[in-house]
Amino acid sequence: MLREWQKRCVSEVLKKYQSMPDALVLATPGAGKTIMASYVAKYLLDKRKIDYIVCFSPSKVVSQSIRVTFEQILERPFNGQLGALGTSRTYHSMTNINELINNLSMSRVLVIFDEIHHCAGDGSSLSNTWGFQLLSTIQKLATYTLSLTGTPWRTDTLPIPLARYSDPEGNIQCDFTYDLIEAIKDKVCRAPLITAVDTDQVMVRKGNESNTYRSITELLESGYVSYRMILKQPEIIIHMLSLSIQKLDELRKADVNAGGLIVSASYEHALQIQAILTGHFNTNATIVSYRLEDSPELINRFRENSSEWIISIAMISEGTDIPRLQVCCNLTDITTELYFRQILGRILRMTTSQTSIGYMFVLAEPDLIEYAERLNQAIPGSYHYEKAEELIDSVNVADITEGDQGSQNDHHSYLPDNNIDDISLLEDQEIIDHVPLAKFTMSSFKSRIIAYYS
Repeated sequence: MLREWQKRCVSEVLKKYQSMPDALVLATPGAGKTIMASYVAKYLLDKRKIDYIVCFSPSKVVSQSIRVTFEQILERPFNGQLGALGTSRTYHSMTNINELINNLSMSRVLVIFDEIHHCAGDGSSLSNTWGFQLLSTIQKLATYTLSLTGTPWRTDTLPIPLARYSDPEGNIQCDFTYDLIEAIKDKVCRAPLITAVDTDQVMVRKGNESNTYRSITELLESGYVSYRMILKQPEIIIHMLSLSIQKLDELRKADVNAGGLIVSASYEHALQIQAILTGHFNTNATIVSYRLEDSPELINRFRENSSEWIISIAMISEGTDIPRLQVCCNLTDITTELYFRQILGRILRMTTSQTSIGYMFVLAEPDLIEYAERLNQAIPGSYHYEKAEELIDSVNVADITEGDQGSQNDHHSYLPDNNIDDISLLEDQEIIDHVPLAKFTMSSFKSRIIAYYS
């Protein structure tokens, strides 16, 4: 049964196809874009306007989820084999797509691009590999295209293929828009509640030099400590995990299936977090990463069982449908607005048996606070400041590596588009035991809470 927004969207897309072959839909993460797209495909098939459907998406996990959804709605195989109505592939497969192009050259094809912002380039500007491939070959294959996105911009500001932009503002123009405000009012998505944890006082000692800072922002501006280094501190991790675990435990009293997501900065960081969860909290967690071949199976297993925590390294960021996720402990050092919103979307998928609020815990890194406050302006709610009762007495900084000393905005080595196999493994004890080249003391934590309500 389609939701009301999905019915309106299908109608608008089909209306657009009467005059144009391409349509772009912006819908907030968790609203149900894939189901909507499957009904567009079903209508076109029933009306004999297309013969075949090709879907592209960012990851194998999302690609598999799309295949399952389309098979349910179309009641036919969607595995690309003989007798199937279509196929679901990743954007990575675009670099080797000639066979598919040749096989479908005489067919009428609907091509669906999930999270189209992963592609870049409009034919007259710079393009990434997927954007160029999309423009040069896939678009020629398609009788119709349907592009889907929950975050209609790219961090590198490159244009998105098949999108139209307003002039002179340069804003993307969508054929249908369904934002988070509407989704919360319609009870399609949970309302987010973001808790940003800051500190009142940070003492940094380096040799004979000693400096005091009043917040994480001041500490980062000093240049002594990077955000990546802060995230590695065991006391910081313990405090952030304690807040997240306390909230998830509370939610699981009402629904034992409630789950939590921890987003780490690297594979080593994930191992550190896992060790702390086990040793300090007596809690187990599954790690998923692009470097682990069985991660798609682990994600599917976590989706279906009732275990508490899953730790992700650039894996569960968008399109991954795990509705039982209700709490997120955001410990990644990627601080772009795109990634922030993608992660937030993982805890906003509404279910009938769970809370109507998704809870995210972050450190008060200045960019993350800016994004959260910007959301709060769009969705009026509450914003208050409070001190936590727990105090952090001291934290020893981890080994200062070349990467740690770099800019806090230099996150490319941890993005999912890169080869995470290049990251070296450390033993758990090597991760937890640090050589303290500098030391900073936090007298107390304080929290800023940004809540969104309809």
